Amino acid sequence: MTATTVTATANTRPTQTARSGWLHLCNGLDPVRDGGMVPSILGMTGALQRAGGDVRIVTSTPSRLDAATIAGGVAIAGPETNVAEAVGSAEVVHMHGLWQTHTRRGGRFAREARVPYVMATHGMTDPWALRHKAWKKKLYLTLVESRNLRRASCLHALSRPEIGHLRGLAPWAPVCFVPNGVDLAAFDDLPPRSVIEAEHPELKGKFVLLFFGRLHAKKGINLLAEAMRTLCPAFPELHVLIAGKDDGEWPAFADRVADAGLTDRMTYVGHVGGERARQVWAAADAFTLPSYSEGFSMAILEALACSLPCMFTTACHFSEAAQADAALVVEPRADAVTQALRNLLERSPAERAKLGANGRRLVESDYTWDQQADRLASVYRWLSGGGPSPDCVVS
Repeated sequence: MTATTVTATANTRPTQTARSGWLHLCNGLDPVRDGGMVPSILGMTGALQRAGGDVRIVTSTPSRLDAATIAGGVAIAGPETNVAEAVGSAEVVHMHGLWQTHTRRGGRFAREARVPYVMATHGMTDPWALRHKAWKKKLYLTLVESRNLRRASCLHALSRPEIGHLRGLAPWAPVCFVPNGVDLAAFDDLPPRSVIEAEHPELKGKFVLLFFGRLHAKKGINLLAEAMRTLCPAFPELHVLIAGKDDGEWPAFADRVADAGLTDRMTYVGHVGGERARQVWAAADAFTLPSYSEGFSMAILEALACSLPCMFTTACHFSEAAQADAALVVEPRADAVTQALRNLLERSPAERAKLGANGRRLVESDYTWDQQADRLASVYRWLSGGGPSPDCVVS
């Protein structure tokens, strides 16, 4: 569908522009800096392209795409792009995240050009997230983001609790519920575990519990350290593998582990991506994410796609996994995390394999990117063409 709208750049008067395509705006595509939002955006836009969309990504900072998988046909432009022109020529704009330049400018340009826009906050409206650096976010919310959210054509919730978080900030804006997805093929035929064991022989013969994510305060890495203190002496075969960029929490975590005399029971490999990430997934016997706050974790979906038995917290907002007997889901408290991991370790290999198989089946059934792209495409077509709202629009 193509329409005509009046658009304006920062330096020119409004002109008549043909409107077409689905534009995604984000801060950048740097997996080291931007974390799970990068595979989320790339997976989402790639599937939308496969679904027949004309998709373009514009970033306000430079990207790092050397280890990223870019779907054919998805155009990516950097900070040199004239954002006002890009927004004004789009059929629908989809903005990702909060608190940054691309939403401040993108929301204003979309309203000026009368282009419908969607905002996906990726968990940034979660109460824990809003309490983190609270005064800065409250000020920016008052000056900028509240207007963007309230005037959005549609808000994009990745989890059911996020629907309520968004409604609290923008009570009258429609909300579509479209979770993240995963490309299953990327997690089939993983390399042999011996590949990473050759580099890290301490993993040989161990039960490897994988934490995959940024080492940020919200990820609950401190809860994992407390669980290790209790569980490592009781389970001599347990070894914890940590994969992810240090975002401020590594020194404290390493100190806690060292104080407990458990440094040799843990391996840290830093940020991984591409084939290196597949090697890390292949090394794991189980996965944990004891977070205090999440949007909708890509790492959880990837762990389920790998058929790994999983333990994560209610703050990950994925109760569907517990309902499908695909994961152990507990409150983000040290005692609850420790007991759930003990439960996982005490299960037989067959019981853990059943848990992992249920996880893979859940992803196959409801959480592939192609399924989510169909839902998002229906939202875009509704916003640009009218008619009844699609089933995934919940308010």
